[in-house]
Amino acid sequence: MSSINNSIPQTLTIGLGANSNSPAGSPESTLIIARPLIEKVINEWICSCLSENRGKISIDSESVFSWSPLYKTKPIGGPQGQPNFVNAALVVHGGNFVAVPPSIELAKNLLKRFLLIEKDFGRDRSIKSVRWGPRSLDIDLLAWGGLQVNSSDLTLPHPRSIQRNFVIIPLAEALKNNPDPPSQIPPQRGWQE
Repeated sequence: MSSINNSIPQTLTIGLGANSNSPAGSPESTLIIARPLIEKVINEWICSCLSENRGKISIDSESVFSWSPLYKTKPIGGPQGQPNFVNAALVVHGGNFVAVPPSIELAKNLLKRFLLIEKDFGRDRSIKSVRWGPRSLDIDLLAWGGLQVNSSDLTLPHPRSIQRNFVIIPLAEALKNNPDPPSQIPPQRGWQE
């Protein structure tokens, strides 16, 4: 089941995290090394989406990647004593990306590409014996414009993202890099922070 609300700006939000070493090294090193790979995969995905929908295209407008800083966060759930996570968020907007029509098929295609990156960094999602356990790399689709998906392998928007500060805080920082971020107004009488 899916539905699309076209009034929501065309953005793609992604959450990343790691709390165990990968072949690339520490969680910090893993996210640093994965970052350009994620951008490359997204750019290739955008090109494939546009070529499927419009025939041959020329890349004339690069999509914008707004990254958050890296954050260290305590694990929520899972086994006791697991290491802290390193988390980040990515917002994709603008450029050729706005021409990609949100759809379940395209979202699942991107997710499959992300799962291959996870696997390259040592993540084995087939092992499900420990829920919310340590992981070498976790890449989650959080939302894509107004697309709503509820299937066994993908739920958009991500069902628990607003309950987790390790998602919301990095995402807020990444969103600050969008072209029209909100600006804080001066303190108002009757409104305490």
